Amino acid sequence: MRYKSCHLIEHGISLDVDCIKACCLSREFDKGQLMIEPKYEKGVIDWDDIFNIKKKHRNYQQNQGDLSACEGCYNLREEDWDEEDYISFINFDHWSQCNSDCIYCGVRQNKPKTKNNILNAVKDLIKKSKFRNNGEITFQGGEPTILPEFEKLLTLFINEGSKVRVHSSGILFSRAIRNGLKKGAVTVVVSPDSATKDVYKQIKRVDKSKEVWQTISHYRRNLKSEYQNLVKVKYIIIPGVNDNLVEINEFFEKLKKIDIKSLIVDVEYTYANRNMGNISSHVYMLIDYMEHFAKQNGIEFDLYDSAKYARQNRTVPQTTNMDSNEFISDFNRIQWENMKQNINY
Repeated sequence: MRYKSCHLIEHGISLDVDCIKACCLSREFDKGQLMIEPKYEKGVIDWDDIFNIKKKHRNYQQNQGDLSACEGCYNLREEDWDEEDYISFINFDHWSQCNSDCIYCGVRQNKPKTKNNILNAVKDLIKKSKFRNNGEITFQGGEPTILPEFEKLLTLFINEGSKVRVHSSGILFSRAIRNGLKKGAVTVVVSPDSATKDVYKQIKRVDKSKEVWQTISHYRRNLKSEYQNLVKVKYIIIPGVNDNLVEINEFFEKLKKIDIKSLIVDVEYTYANRNMGNISSHVYMLIDYMEHFAKQNGIEFDLYDSAKYARQNRTVPQTTNMDSNEFISDFNRIQWENMKQNINY
């Protein structure tokens, strides 16, 4: 049947610290559309119950109910959806411990510091033949590599033939991530947001810049050519902190030295949410500049959530003059210091 929905509502779950949701993007769960279980016993999931709730969600979508919780989401689309009961997308977000303390992180402020053991529940899903490997498994959280079950969980999904995306601080090296990269089964996203030690320490509030770039280098090393872009390095533009060409050009030099083939750019979400529709020209110029660098150096380029929404709501023309010296001259002429929004973390 053809109707408006998304792959997460149909066949996905997002495991939070104390609840199970259909996805991790919508914040309007009070409407009841996307919430699966407002509470769940730690480590125990009734999959039959999950699928019964999924059917209710499916009926809701088919009847074109109030979709405001999903309005504007880039995953929402109209197509023919199957009605089989299975899970193929899992987002692990069920713990909040981390080994850094990023100034922009909302997890440390809004979630209790707990972690749920989930390995047996995943094994049960696989045993019931209700797991399919045609989706993607995502680890975020918290920092995945400090989760006691992480190595076993990741290895389990690799053995199931799944595609897995891991968001990691990069402070700790993971053998399971390395093994998954070599098999082409794992994508790892590390977000240093900086190239220099001082800026890294200002953003992350830990002194681990050296360790992070070593981890990135270890992951990138000895990968087959077809898997080189599975190591992704992310730069979150933070107004007033790392939004300058000196830091970004240093970042470019790091990428070239390690031979990174995939770059992700995002905009700090507090700033983006407060200024959506009014993002400064300065931020857009930096996104354009980083995209141009990627294209010029054969690097895959992508935007994450806040940057995607910012580009959708863009009100200033795209920067076309990308000759390095002329761009910097133009960049200085717009006197971007006067346009930046002050953010108190």
